[in-house]
Amino acid sequence: MELDKYFDEIIKNVNEEIEKYIKGEPKELYDASIYLLKAGGKRLRPLITVASSDLFSGDRKRAYKAAAAVEILHNFTLIHDDIMDEDTLRRGMPTVHVKWGVPMAILAGDLLHAKAFEVLSEALEGLDSKRFYMGLSEFSKSVIIIAEGQAMDMEFENRQDVTEEEYLEMIKKKTAQLFSCSAFLGGLVSGAEDKDLELLKEFGLNLGIAFQIIDDILGLTADEKELGKPVYSDIREGKKTILLIKALSLASEAERKIIIEGLGSKDQGKIIKAAEVVKSLSLNYAYEVAEEYYQKSMKALSAIGDNNIAGKALKYLAEFTIKRRK
Repeated sequence: MELDKYFDEIIKNVNEEIEKYIKGEPKELYDASIYLLKAGGKRLRPLITVASSDLFSGDRKRAYKAAAAVEILHNFTLIHDDIMDEDTLRRGMPTVHVKWGVPMAILAGDLLHAKAFEVLSEALEGLDSKRFYMGLSEFSKSVIIIAEGQAMDMEFENRQDVTEEEYLEMIKKKTAQLFSCSAFLGGLVSGAEDKDLELLKEFGLNLGIAFQIIDDILGLTADEKELGKPVYSDIREGKKTILLIKALSLASEAERKIIIEGLGSKDQGKIIKAAEVVKSLSLNYAYEVAEEYYQKSMKALSAIGDNNIAGKALKYLAEFTIKRRK
């Protein structure tokens, strides 16, 4: 109950910050830009940012702005990802490009990208020049790394020889980097020392890897209504997830044939058959790897000191990441 209240307060204030910045004219552009932000979402990254700040008794006003910047940036990536993947559902609703068309969706993503930097600049305003630079540098670097990860993900769709090491490098970039940046920014705006900032980055990076592996698992196991986006889309799009990579390494000739026939197919029957084979071969392994990275994130958090409510909150968020079902 204590944590529920803690999280609710953070989410309320971060949402207020977001709505303060994502409004204006033309109305259609701003409606499209704030659409996914208002559609819900777990606000996991903003919660990590504010809780990381609270670990060091930081200024909540700065932390809320930094958290809003992170969430705005995250939603920019979602809009453009949905266009590239041709996904029609996000958070149980039509995606931005389905509702407004691709050109307006691209503009909405571009607007959010710029707004994220505007909000971050205000979060960092008044800090000493070194910290201002560190915050802006990490945020900018994250945008670059996320783009690299997305490009790797797309390139992998045309390859059958993607290794587990390559997959892990891709999700470090595409997903985990923003988790790392979220935790880092929370510590930065609260005056945390360099050694603790590095531990926060390590906490976020390992948690982000675990999060993406669980996300890949849910893409094959979750109920579509609960998940809020199409199941089996990774198979349909030929995505090289850890489940697929491991399954292909273990598959018999007959099983491999079923998997390959389903990858990138438009035939729902073939997609479902491929998904079932993949799950039977690699589901438990994927859970084990996610658990391994979760434990690494907990080790980094413990090295900082996690006995206050913020520490409990970060532990809870990490556990939620591993146990979530949507």
